[in-house]
Amino acid sequence: MFEFQITVSENNAKVAKRIFQDLKKVTEEFEAILTSYSESDKIYIVIACSQLEKPRLSFLISDVIADAISTFYKLEFIESNLKIPIKNEVNLKAFKKALVAFDRETDKYIISRALKIEKSVFLESFYQFRLKQLRAKWMEIIKLANDNASYLLCNDTFVDLLKFLIENIEISRGTINVIKKEEKFLLCDEQFNEIDESQCPLSQLEDEKCDEINIIAALIALSPKKINVYCNQFENNPVLTLISQIFENRISILPAQQ
Repeated sequence: MFEFQITVSENNAKVAKRIFQDLKKVTEEFEAILTSYSESDKIYIVIACSQLEKPRLSFLISDVIADAISTFYKLEFIESNLKIPIKNEVNLKAFKKALVAFDRETDKYIISRALKIEKSVFLESFYQFRLKQLRAKWMEIIKLANDNASYLLCNDTFVDLLKFLIENIEISRGTINVIKKEEKFLLCDEQFNEIDESQCPLSQLEDEKCDEINIIAALIALSPKKINVYCNQFENNPVLTLISQIFENRISILPAQQ
């Protein structure tokens, strides 16, 4: 029997929850046993399977941990170090989410390469002592933004930088349909099936209910090739304006569906 334990500080309960949920999705496929418990200000996630399934499950564990670090820990690092005086909340949070998504595949590769799936890992210690190279990489682009903070006060310059970041995020979807019903935005796939929040990890990084921020974060996370926005008219709405600017060559504004 192969068994692996992931330990997370209770201060990072959202990280533990995300890891547990991601592992739970595949427990049946691997005929694995998954459990979680709290003790002494720590959350323990334990997963076990047969030795035969160890190679496949080890790869999955590594990917799940890399995904969590490259989203939650990266956002925390960005918020601690980014010093740009953008007062528009929607714009600022969209910028942070774009920084999280930027070059994530490389981030995940660096994390997976440093991670050894043997018996256990204490996530905070692993992040602090084994991922200095990763934090240095993140700091490079944050420093670039900080050094040019005065230029980013100009809306056109800010939008250009945000567009650059988004254009360099790998395309992961074909078409996303955004439907505006009354004051709410619905995010749907090509067949107009509503997309579950679990498919949009960047929209869950914060305990917030702001529909505008979440819709932009979800589009950045999903990185579609094409976006169709269905609304009555291209009204003076900050989220629609920003989406049209940063996804300039991918977006189409279409009449609202009846």
